[in-house]
Amino acid sequence: MNITVFIKQVPDTDDVKWTENNNIDRTNMESILNPLDKQAIEAALNLKENNNAKVTAVSMGPSKAEAVLKEALAMGVDEAYLLCDSKFAGSDTNATSRVLASAITQKFPDTDLILFGQTAIDGETAQTSVSTAARLNYPYISNVNGLIEVNEDNCITAYSETETEKITTKTELPAVIAINNYCVKPRIPRISGYIKAKDYIVKSYNLYDLNISENTTGVKGSPTYVSKVFKNSEGRNCNFIETSNKDYTKTIKDRIEKIRKQ
Repeated sequence: MNITVFIKQVPDTDDVKWTENNNIDRTNMESILNPLDKQAIEAALNLKENNNAKVTAVSMGPSKAEAVLKEALAMGVDEAYLLCDSKFAGSDTNATSRVLASAITQKFPDTDLILFGQTAIDGETAQTSVSTAARLNYPYISNVNGLIEVNEDNCITAYSETETEKITTKTELPAVIAINNYCVKPRIPRISGYIKAKDYIVKSYNLYDLNISENTTGVKGSPTYVSKVFKNSEGRNCNFIETSNKDYTKTIKDRIEKIRKQ
């Protein structure tokens, strides 16, 4: 069984700087492995231990994103690859999913299962995993937080739990699964893992390796963009309303309309 885990390097600071295109400027920013992606790695490693699987970690980003791939290697993944090209910069979730899907078809066609973290803390869109599944025409299971089991009939069963119900989903492989608050805490790498990661040479693929047109990725290939970025001003402005009118709903509605017109 071959498992590919897509992981992302995200900013680890409140002092976020922005480019002229309103994308996060990651040049001199402290970064970490996206927390839910770390949980996806743990889910993959559990499957590896129980099913003799091979786990490959793949990240799309600048050269310094090798750091999160090294962390994945230290945790126990078998191979790591970086999708790196200046033309990928500024990709929205649509363009990103195009790159990731191309990586599967062009470089990892024998993948049986693809794992993602449900969201990344620098965007919180939860769109990349499902967009990648749609491009590949693979079944998709989201918000998985329970154990994943491989069945003998080339299917996989995933468990999730919401506030109101427990859900069991079974689907054929290959498939895409998004992990959200996985039931097993991500492992701490051993010294042997760090040694392996230190000496490992991460292979990189660019736009041409993946057979992608430069007009379909990066800013050029992104139909959505961030038009404005600002910090939300926190504060409270409490208004007490005194009225003799028993229709409080009408009184409050009239007050709201008055505030809107100011």
